[in-house]
Amino acid sequence: MMSNPGQVIQLDQLSAQDDFPAYVAIYSDQISDNPSVLSPTVMQWTEQITICRVKDCEQFWLAQQEKFSSGLEQLFERVLIHHFGNGYIAVFANHPWQCLVYLAYQMHQQSQGIYFLQSRLNLNIFKSLGWEFWFAPQDDLIAHFESTGVKGFKAESFRAKQAQFKRFIDRIGLARPFELKQADHHAMTRRFEGWLGRIWRWTFDSDSDLLGFPWVALDQPARPVVSRDLEYPLNQWCYIKLLLSEDLERLCEQFDRDDSEHINRMLWRITLFNYQVIEVELSFRHPYSLHREAPDFKTALYQAWYVYDDLMRKLQLRDRDLDLPESMPFVGWKIEVSERIHLPPMLWDLFGNDETEVNIQSLCDLQNKLSIPIESYRIQANFYPEQSFAAIPIGGVAECAYDDYQWAACSTYRPLFYYQQQSEIEAPTSGQRLFLERCASQWWLHESPEQQGKDYFLLKDRRGRSSWVYRDCDGKWFKQGEYW
Repeated sequence: MMSNPGQVIQLDQLSAQDDFPAYVAIYSDQISDNPSVLSPTVMQWTEQITICRVKDCEQFWLAQQEKFSSGLEQLFERVLIHHFGNGYIAVFANHPWQCLVYLAYQMHQQSQGIYFLQSRLNLNIFKSLGWEFWFAPQDDLIAHFESTGVKGFKAESFRAKQAQFKRFIDRIGLARPFELKQADHHAMTRRFEGWLGRIWRWTFDSDSDLLGFPWVALDQPARPVVSRDLEYPLNQWCYIKLLLSEDLERLCEQFDRDDSEHINRMLWRITLFNYQVIEVELSFRHPYSLHREAPDFKTALYQAWYVYDDLMRKLQLRDRDLDLPESMPFVGWKIEVSERIHLPPMLWDLFGNDETEVNIQSLCDLQNKLSIPIESYRIQANFYPEQSFAAIPIGGVAECAYDDYQWAACSTYRPLFYYQQQSEIEAPTSGQRLFLERCASQWWLHESPEQQGKDYFLLKDRRGRSSWVYRDCDGKWFKQGEYW
């Protein structure tokens, strides 16, 4: 980490390029009773096609990938076969439209299995697809526009612009959309109207935002909910905790203790002593199985405590000038499961007793209990100390740098805390400093490359505290980190 009074480097900027897909379109003749198999965020595109936003559960799936020591394709394959059998097609991409276009091609090919547009092979095939697969999903798109009453959309006008666009591509002799990729979507909008311009942008944009795609979330099954009206006001956590445990047990009964049901979010609607209702959220970084923690429910109660503590502080700050209790009492509440996902038990039971490797599931459980995310880092193959490490998600695959030992040895005497901006210091005496290493910045980018070297030292002050300092080629000294 890097530290500086008042300013700290944002470590999430150090993450490597993220190739995790944002969406998946799944085609299957076998209708699943639980469409939320990869994510709680689901849309029913047609009777046989479901779209899921898997990005919402990215950290969970990366953790499971690490747990099973398998690729994402093998992991998703297990889950999809469990729910749909072998006759499914699943296309993963950064936008739902890209999923649907490539799915139309695979359905035409009568294929089966999983396809990632992140892979070079599938991406090359996607770029070679003809216009028929680009137009194919537009019939269903029109149906969605009409069913949801999209403002300003007229089916007749849209089909007229489609026909105009088809005449245009026939006239100039283009066989596939990617031959016209250079066309700006604004230009397409001006010539062929807004919706064709948006579809054009969905086809090529690598952003995972919907960009106007008509997402309609699938209605979830009846939400499990419990309510409690207190016989007397309560404002002490020790008593609230006991009653919450009883209510969580009542929620478990509504799930029929199904091992497949996991929770992403719960809403806690609290009625205060003055009858004000405040809604707060209990969210989990990884899908959470409530009944597996019965009767203690530690994870859910940890999250409830964080919310309670934060709420009390805000209420005290808001009401400090009023003649009200220091901790506003509760007179009732309601707990509702607002978002859940259906996961096969094999994700939780397979290899569950393997003690020879890091217990990834324990890390996931720990993250669910904490109020802040756990951070993880890996060595980065780089000669510059400031760029010699990178943040990775917990459960992500931490690929080692080439010649891992060399880079690990270089970082042995580097500190944990770096300053974002180095501060100039007086030259220390030889008795205070210990030479560590010699490094160079990107000398080839400078007019005077011979001036870009740095000598790093460990510097101790009179109190025995150690700092990380360097001397530049001009003999000036700077402090860049601390050994705390």
